[in-house]
Amino acid sequence: MATGHYAQVDQYLLQDNYNDALTVMNKNQDTYDQRNAALYNMEVGVLAHYANRYQESNRYLGKAEIIVDELYTRSVSKQAASFIINDNTIPYRGEDFEDAMLNLFMAMNYCGLRHWEDALVEARKVDNKLNIINSRYADDQKNVYKEDAFIRFLMGVLYETEGEINDAYISYRKAAEIYRSDYQPNYNVAAPDFLIENLYFAARALDFKQEVEEIARQYPQIVSAISVDKDRMAEVYFIHYNGKGPEKVEESWVAPMPDGYVLKVAYPKFQRRFYSVAYGEVLLQDQKAGNRYSARNSARTKLMENIDSIARMNLKNRLGRIKAKAIARATAKYLATAAGAKAVADNNSTYGAALSILVKTAGNIASAMSEQADTRHWRLLPAQIRVGRILLPPGMYSGQIEFVDENGNTLYSREISTFKIEAGQKHFVSHRTLN
Repeated sequence: MATGHYAQVDQYLLQDNYNDALTVMNKNQDTYDQRNAALYNMEVGVLAHYANRYQESNRYLGKAEIIVDELYTRSVSKQAASFIINDNTIPYRGEDFEDAMLNLFMAMNYCGLRHWEDALVEARKVDNKLNIINSRYADDQKNVYKEDAFIRFLMGVLYETEGEINDAYISYRKAAEIYRSDYQPNYNVAAPDFLIENLYFAARALDFKQEVEEIARQYPQIVSAISVDKDRMAEVYFIHYNGKGPEKVEESWVAPMPDGYVLKVAYPKFQRRFYSVAYGEVLLQDQKAGNRYSARNSARTKLMENIDSIARMNLKNRLGRIKAKAIARATAKYLATAAGAKAVADNNSTYGAALSILVKTAGNIASAMSEQADTRHWRLLPAQIRVGRILLPPGMYSGQIEFVDENGNTLYSREISTFKIEAGQKHFVSHRTLN
């Protein structure tokens, strides 16, 4: 599969020119054969999401999901071909985490469309899908990525929007638990303060006195800093898709055999890609208040989904399976070559030795060239999903988001289009940064 067009797509993404990026992908659709149909739909689907073309995005992501589901029942013949040659010969069904990301982004599309119930359906699919995926593996082969804290948090927000406060409380509590016991030790991602605030508000709204006291004891600094009545406020979420997701590359090692044959084993590895933006600083302005910005209406985006770390950990979890298959495949090629060389030598007394060497050499070259790791992956995913949350009075707002590096330097900013929001309502704004 050709990948040269991704450089041009990246250039358009740097310019926030998502429509031309989509045009490039559509022009290069022919480079994605049937084996890569899911991957094409993944890439176009996430590009359409960045472009706020939410319905179009869901059409492509939905197609990718159908293909991926069908590939779980792929034919034995295609599996056999991958054993004989390499994994590139079979249709790409995505990494396990990529499968979950399909529904995550479809949920975000529905948030953009304000179709809250549809967004909840997709969010629930992420949780269900991770359970199903891990059920397919033996106890000693399961993925670390077995629950998604960000999607649990999003479910809480969506339940709140639907007025289901008890379900919102359960989702927030589960999200906080996953961040504490899973995301922080495995991906270095802690629960943001506003998740704990939402958990506290939900418990208080349900009059869960014991739970309210427990949250206050566990997070005293966060709870003591709460100074607003959420019921009278509007809520704005800034979804910041930051950085390039990790790149899958080939790693390999060779082992010389006693007869001079060199056995090559290749396997994939995710490596990080550099990006400068550390976070986004959101500033909103109430249009009735003139140009003055209020400190309470500023929010720094917090890391909630470290896709880079999830991807690398997810691949690491199945690397043993990949290597075992690669070693068996390389060994089978070696044994086939050795058997062929012996047969030539036994059946030709005059030139047997010379022909045997030629067979071994040709077999060795063919084996080395065909032994390639499957480095296909969903290239246009971000490295991070960061979130900023602002509680603010109802009104008409506009503003900007400044993108800042790790030293606190503002690299550039983007305008936030004017929007109106009422008390109790939730509004989603998203931005993509690549560099």
